[in-house]
Amino acid sequence: MTPGALSSTDGVRLLFAGNPLPMWLYDLETRAILEVNAAAVAHYGYSRDEFLRMRLDDIRTDEDAGRHRLRDGRIIEVDTASQAVDFGGRPAALQVVHDLTARRDSERALERSEARKAAIVESALDCVITMDAEGRVVEFNPAAERTFGYCQSDVVGRPLADLIIPPDLRQKHRDGLARHRETGHHTVLGRRLEMRAMRANGAQFPVELAITQIRGSGGQALYTGFVRDISDRKRAEEDLRLLNAELEERVRLRTTELQAAADELEAFSYSVSHDLRAPLRSIDGFSQALAEDAGSSLPAEAKGHLDRIRAATQRMAHLIDDLLSLSRVARSPMTRERVDVTDLAGRILAELGRQSPDRMVRLTIAPAMMASGDPRLLRVALENLLENAWKFTTGREDARIEVGQTQDGSAPVFFVRDNGAGFDPAYVGKLFTPFQRLHASSEFPGTGIGLATVRRIMHRHGGRVWADGQPGQGACFYFTLE
Repeated sequence: MTPGALSSTDGVRLLFAGNPLPMWLYDLETRAILEVNAAAVAHYGYSRDEFLRMRLDDIRTDEDAGRHRLRDGRIIEVDTASQAVDFGGRPAALQVVHDLTARRDSERALERSEARKAAIVESALDCVITMDAEGRVVEFNPAAERTFGYCQSDVVGRPLADLIIPPDLRQKHRDGLARHRETGHHTVLGRRLEMRAMRANGAQFPVELAITQIRGSGGQALYTGFVRDISDRKRAEEDLRLLNAELEERVRLRTTELQAAADELEAFSYSVSHDLRAPLRSIDGFSQALAEDAGSSLPAEAKGHLDRIRAATQRMAHLIDDLLSLSRVARSPMTRERVDVTDLAGRILAELGRQSPDRMVRLTIAPAMMASGDPRLLRVALENLLENAWKFTTGREDARIEVGQTQDGSAPVFFVRDNGAGFDPAYVGKLFTPFQRLHASSEFPGTGIGLATVRRIMHRHGGRVWADGQPGQGACFYFTLE
């Protein structure tokens, strides 16, 4: 603009009209503002009249004119361009203002971000390695120096493949870079993978790697790899694998030993029980023959002794039968089927009723009770429970026996309840132990094997059995099958 181009207020206003940048005209001698455009009024917040009462120094905040104050007190950073003009014979200057605040804020934020990024990379515990599209090292943080044994100054600019990648993997690495340059596709970008790496001394070790693509300050493609030495983790995994293998072998050997011991014990129990039958039959048979042949000549006391001998041998025979039954329960094969528990309980109780036709017992059996189990073993278990209920309600005029079902979550729970003699709950732990009895044999006969048989049957089905009771108030036995 040549001097004299703005010789009037109208000329200034014509220049200012519609200009988006803040502009004003000021007197070079007094520095008073002579005219201002609408963009300056809107940007600075002063009215036109306020501007025309101000000097340029009222807007500036420092001598270099790089900072201006807005009407609301905010400070902005500016870049100004001025040109001398002749305004009606007065020496003046036209000044155009560029607000740099947003750009400078962005630059400072970027600088802070870059500083934070550099600090994070420098202090990271994992290796951070950046390479260019040709595979040359651009950045190598201190963690990478410690892990691989190189100094950053020794590796920057050198191909990464020649430094930390084992020889047998280098070509694959180069092929991947070439394919990415040609197609933009890389198989490892954005994935976490495990591989082998190599230290400066040639030692190889396992690492976990994640690679991401970034853009450099010049827009060029860069690749940053985050590398973690997982040697300790791999050693721990191998130790755990060896420990698990050792434990599995110990369990297998122990299981084999326990199975062999159980088989021997079952065989021994069966053999002893079976071999005891012959002498018992002899004792009982000769005692009976003696009583029949010489019974009339024997004194009453001797006859009593013979009766006790026969009773003891018969009781021993019952014990042997129960032991054999318990042994067969443990050794016999098991087949699961759908079993109608309602029907099974009805048939067992009907048989007990035929054996004791003079007894009056109120029976309750829940309908439609179904279970999954071995029919033969479930019959043995239910017979033992119902025979106990039948036995321990003897002598009660209002005897009651109930067979029912409830739920424990999604699993069915079956029960046999009676109002018989019951038991002291303090001794509930003895109920399912062989030969443990809570009542005298003179009061309620039995061998103490029945409930032990029930427990073994339930365990073979993967279930359990337990009981509640009170003396004189009856008992309830619960069982599940899986």
